[in-house]
Amino acid sequence: MKTLTCMLIAAGALAMAATSAMAADSPEATWLPATAAASFQNATAIVEGANGANVKSTLYVFMDPNCIYCHLVWKALQPYEAAGLQVHWIPMGFLKPDSAGKAAALLEAKDGAALLKQLETHYSEKDESGGIVPLAHVTAADQSTLDNNIKLFQDLGFEGTPTLIYQGSGGRWADVGGLPKLSQLPGMLNLPAQPVTDPELQRYR
Repeated sequence: MKTLTCMLIAAGALAMAATSAMAADSPEATWLPATAAASFQNATAIVEGANGANVKSTLYVFMDPNCIYCHLVWKALQPYEAAGLQVHWIPMGFLKPDSAGKAAALLEAKDGAALLKQLETHYSEKDESGGIVPLAHVTAADQSTLDNNIKLFQDLGFEGTPTLIYQGSGGRWADVGGLPKLSQLPGMLNLPAQPVTDPELQRYR
């Protein structure tokens, strides 16, 4: 299996270079083939944010529980979730020895969104470690889910976390790796700009 790394900018979609050669709405983004949508839309994920009739925009994010840039993306998206964004966090477990245990804990939680919030609000930036206790034993079913998510991630040509998938112009899906600039979020999410006041994020404006 290809080694994965947590990185600020992923190369993204190398396996589909011909399709991705077109520039997407965000400067760092690439278009995905229309046939790819069903794969990530059906991936096992932790769903957070708006629901039902309140959903105005949907985002899919491949993440590792210990990835610091996934943590920063989570923080940046919180105001947009309050404005109608629904986020499907697709967990993988590769970055650290306890990543799979933490990802499995998210999968097993009765309220995955609540545990995800705990993971992020108690995230240790010093240690680059998600703030929940990993499961001591990852079941075969959970490991299979995580393996399937990693395989999907690689099949789509992605190389680093976080990788965000959003619906761009004309309903086409595009991906971008790493933490986008805050100024790019409204266009990517098709939502009005929201105030992001977290001091940690100001350098990413």
